[in-house]
Amino acid sequence: MDGRWIAAVEATLPVTDPAVQFGFGVFETLAVRGGRALERGEHLARLAACAARLAVPLPEARDLEEALDRAAAGVPGGFGWLRVIASRSGRCAVFSGAMDPEEEGKKVTAVLLPWRRGVEEAFSGLKTLNYGANVFGLEEAARRGAEEGLWRNTRGHLAEGCSSNLFVVRHRSVFTPAPRDGILPGIVRGMAIEAARRLGLAVHEGKVRLPRLLVADEAFLTSSTRGVRPLVGFEGRPVGSGSPGPVTRAIARDVARVRGIARPGPDVVQR
Repeated sequence: MDGRWIAAVEATLPVTDPAVQFGFGVFETLAVRGGRALERGEHLARLAACAARLAVPLPEARDLEEALDRAAAGVPGGFGWLRVIASRSGRCAVFSGAMDPEEEGKKVTAVLLPWRRGVEEAFSGLKTLNYGANVFGLEEAARRGAEEGLWRNTRGHLAEGCSSNLFVVRHRSVFTPAPRDGILPGIVRGMAIEAARRLGLAVHEGKVRLPRLLVADEAFLTSSTRGVRPLVGFEGRPVGSGSPGPVTRAIARDVARVRGIARPGPDVVQR
């Protein structure tokens, strides 16, 4: 934290810090596999772009890279996540933790959240510490027996999950909401789009309305820490066959290859 390695219990911010008072800061969460931080350059580039938009000072890029590498090397078992947070005050911290390998590529269900995302909000498309709505959405999904909550935006289009990007598959075409619909374009989202194109699938970035998900052959979610996860249920009903589909499996394998991951996850491995 602020250039020094300290115990987590010592990593504190004063109540006057903008991050504490207003959630005014930026962050990135990276996957750790084999003790290394995945997509480090891409995440730091997005962090820098968000920080510039919000006038958040960052340490030198080289110092951040060294901190991320050291934190990744310290993850127990070499499988987990690490996070960098930066406040507008200039305070910056890097920390990490382990996660269950079964979470990567695990099939999930989702529900539609009762609230809407604004497409022209000040923080739209930025990864900021003002993250309470996302956590609240995940809590609502868990209360209703699902792992993820899907947002609609104020235009009525499907936008994204609380911690993931959404893809819908129909007749070998892949549909995903566009940035103009107020989403945060994820790093693995971009990889999935490129994987779909390499597989010869038509990719449509644009409006994704609710009926398209209801008649989908398949759907999946993407995130940096959990990769490509088959979305097998929505609002208590199966999506497609209710099992991970062939397009999802193929995209997950290709994304895992690009990321240098030997195994894309328990539910997307071809059995």
